[in-house]
Order: sequence, then C-alpha cells, then structure tokens
Amino acid sequence: MDKLDNKKKGYILGIDQGGTKTAAAVMREDGFIVGRATAKGAYFPDEGVERALEPVREAVEEALRSAGIGREDVAYTVAGIGGIDWPGDDETIRDALRKAFSLGEVFACNDAVIAFYSGAMRSHGAVLCAGTGMNGALIDKDGKMFVYGDYMEERAQGGSALARRALRKVFDAELGLCPPTKLTPLFLGQAGVSDVDALLKRYMTESAFRKELRFLMPQILMVAKTGDEAACTLLDDFSGEIVAYVAAGFRKMGMNPEEEEIVLAGSVFKGADNPLTTRVTVGLRERLQGVEVVQARYEPVVGACIMGLVRLGMELSGREKGIRESAAVLGLLRS
Repeated sequence: MDKLDNKKKGYILGIDQGGTKTAAAVMREDGFIVGRATAKGAYFPDEGVERALEPVREAVEEALRSAGIGREDVAYTVAGIGGIDWPGDDETIRDALRKAFSLGEVFACNDAVIAFYSGAMRSHGAVLCAGTGMNGALIDKDGKMFVYGDYMEERAQGGSALARRALRKVFDAELGLCPPTKLTPLFLGQAGVSDVDALLKRYMTESAFRKELRFLMPQILMVAKTGDEAACTLLDDFSGEIVAYVAAGFRKMGMNPEEEEIVLAGSVFKGADNPLTTRVTVGLRERLQGVEVVQARYEPVVGACIMGLVRLGMELSGREKGIRESAAVLGLLRS
C-alpha cells in the first residue's frame, strides 16, 4: 500500500452504530483508510441519544488516534445509526454529533443506507441488510432516499424471523402438514429436549429461548443445502417476500432496474454458496430485468466513508484500489 503523508489530505470520518457494535473509520480523500476502531453497540430510541453516543465517542477517539489526526482535520462525517427511522431523527443525531465532537459537516442516516456503499462504487441503487433483523434502502439518482424500516413486517425481519419460521416448519411436520424435516433434530438439540411437545413448551414459555433461535441460522441454511423439502420451501417463500419488497420499492421510487445495482449485506447473506442469497439473487434478476445484484465487499463503516466521498462530489473509480487495499490491511473486507 502506498505511503503518503496523511497531513496532505482532508479526512472523512465514518461511523456505523448498531445494537451489537459501534465502529468508526478514518479515510483520506484519496480513498485510503488510515484508522479504525470499535466499541460496544447501542440503540438510541431505547437508551437515549446521550448514552448511545458514549460508545461512538470511544470508537471515534480511538480511530482518530490510530490515524494520527485530530477532530479539526475531519472534513466530513457520515454516521449510519440504527434507529434513525422517522423524520427528524437524522437531524437529532447530526446535531448531537456536532455538539459532542465539535465536528463541522455531518450527515446522519439509517445504518442500512451506508451498507449500500459497502458494496457499490456508485451514488445510487438499493440495498438489503439481513442480520438479526432486516432493513433495506433505495437511493435514486437525485439522492432521494427511502428506508423500509417498519414497512417490512415481522415475518420478514431477517435471521430472527427466518429462524422462527423454520421452527414452525418443525411444528407443521409434527402435525403432518409438511413432510418430516431435518430441522426437527436441529431444534430439539438447541432446546435440549427429546420431543416436539417439550420444544413447543420452551418456545411458548421462555423468551430467552426464543431469542436464541437466531443463532441457528447457519445450520438452517445447511439443512436447506441438503435438499430438505421443508427448509427449501421456507427459503423459497422467504426470498419471494424479500424480492417483492424490493420490486415495490423500485416502483415507489420510479427507478429503472437496468440502471441500478442492488447490494446484499448482512450476516444472513454471507457465503458464496448461501442458498438464501442464491434464491434472492435469482428472484431479483427475474423480477427486475437488467438489475445487477452484488454482495457487500466491505464492512458498513467503510460504506460510511465511501458515502462521504460521494457527498463531497468525488470520483470513486480512481479511489477504488486504495479503498480495497487499505480495507484489507485493516481487516475491513467482508469475509
């Protein structure tokens, strides 16, 4: 990686905060990432803005130290914050960041938006983020944004919803509503019980157990890869619903699929041979003729920095090599 004098360039500060983790990264205007840090996560609608900013402060200060710069060297800040869902939330977070860190230009948005830029080196398109939950966003050529948020119903809410639906397949199989499934021993093992009656009791009476189900997502996908009928039907249905949401968003925003890319981001879509990713990709290409579907290449905090370049009107193509090389060095490539 080229070694350039950091002081010769302005800097973009990227922030990504979700319920699990808060990340910060510093990028020079030439695209090289020169500092990064992480802290615990937060969700400001539940914890309040001030408490949510505490891990942001920790991550930002460490990222600036690792970059060897001060706050006064930051030309632009992009913050993707989970919980920015309603009009005015972005302004609340923007103003709080300015005040707390003495920053100048700050743009705050839902964390789904920065995930788009973690996969697409362009200014407009769409993103689907599937982790514990699900969200998505569209950005048109004029920069207008739409974030799905709670428009996506609970049964489409990412890994948690998919795991609950997989468990329902187990109950359906017990009743004879679908064929026997390899999902049954998977969930019995997770619950530490020997029969479906006991599994149902744990599910209905223990909230902590219901929350644990999301950790079975990798195994649920593996069951589908074996050709298990119930698991495959589950993924077919789930992917079809996701595709319908994206298609509706394109219509709502008046976007032409032939001119856009859709980025798939989040842990649920990880893996080259992921059977859910395959189904969603095929479905999107069939439903939105001409659209490009790509997977996120970087951690979302890098997307925040790239979004900063876009908002500053900078050309991305000449900076892609520097972004890729520095992200690899700092462990910010998406595995």
